[in-house]
Amino acid sequence: MTTMLASLPQAHTEVITSLQFSPHQSSVFCSTSGDHTAALWDWRQATSDYGIARLAHHQGPVNHALFLEEDEKVLLTASDDRTIAYWDVRELSVPVGRIGDFGDGINKMLRVPAPGANGGSRWLLASACDDGMVYINSLSPENGVWQQHNCQGQGTNVSNTAVVGTMVDRFWASTSTVNDLVLSPNPSMLLTASEDCAVRLWNIVADARATTEDRLVASFEEFDNPVNHIAVFCNDIHAEGGQSPPEAGGCWLYAACSEFVFAVDIDSVTGAFGEGARTFVGHQDYVRGLEFIDHNTLLTVSDDATAIEWSLATAEPVRQVKLHEGLVMASATSAAKDVLLTGTDSGELRVWQLPFKTEMCNRGAPHGH
Repeated sequence: MTTMLASLPQAHTEVITSLQFSPHQSSVFCSTSGDHTAALWDWRQATSDYGIARLAHHQGPVNHALFLEEDEKVLLTASDDRTIAYWDVRELSVPVGRIGDFGDGINKMLRVPAPGANGGSRWLLASACDDGMVYINSLSPENGVWQQHNCQGQGTNVSNTAVVGTMVDRFWASTSTVNDLVLSPNPSMLLTASEDCAVRLWNIVADARATTEDRLVASFEEFDNPVNHIAVFCNDIHAEGGQSPPEAGGCWLYAACSEFVFAVDIDSVTGAFGEGARTFVGHQDYVRGLEFIDHNTLLTVSDDATAIEWSLATAEPVRQVKLHEGLVMASATSAAKDVLLTGTDSGELRVWQLPFKTEMCNRGAPHGH
């Protein structure tokens, strides 16, 4: 049995590019789309369309949204128009600020700790871009955006949207598009995935004078195709009374590359890539999402319209579920790991209850809902 909690057949008019749950309200999430908009939703809302607001501002496809854990007022959206919009969720008619000076479209944003920050109290924003660079911006309170907003009692208009976010660093991470970036187990380093078929590990130095030798820690270039998505998962082999097999323990980097997912072990301190490797084979088309729903289960979504649950210990599929008729292009799981969001190439959005309770995986044909 597969339980669909909500369905929005026309959430967007173009491809859904990303989905993000709010860390502040468990049923609220943001979708971004190739239709140049983002949207806020509440899947528990009583209204039929579940909509909170439509964010129309960007002049190109919107690729990613980011809620800030330390400030529930802030939502960021990143676009192919080479800007990041800075929204106040209390007034979403127009953004209250923007971050510019990017060389090309922005694919992904990531909060990273500032070098030397005491206990992670200062955060920077890292952005992966189509020009092969990673840009690092400061998002400091001294920008004055919220003071301006609060004094006016309403958001500024588009013509005088404040420029926020001081660029503190940028560096070449690839010879082509940077598709994704995540923090390594050691949060002083970040990992990038790129179109040049590589995953690279970088020191976060936030110093424009630093050289590539200062930044680059390791490079893993053994992929045959571009790396579209990456995720890091660390597991305690003693979880649940030590019942997990040793293969499930430690820290692993998971990389979605074409229809496969590859995993390599990674040192939790140095970030060095190890000798352990696994391959997850089962999808028939590009993998678009990597979600960890418990200490031993990876869930992936794909252009083949399905999700697969995998055992992290064996790299074998546990079950496969058909979720849509179209290509599944984006996914997200709730903090409690009891809700899955999926979005398609046509702009359809669905909300699913986890865990799935279908039969165990039949490699011959996926089970539907």
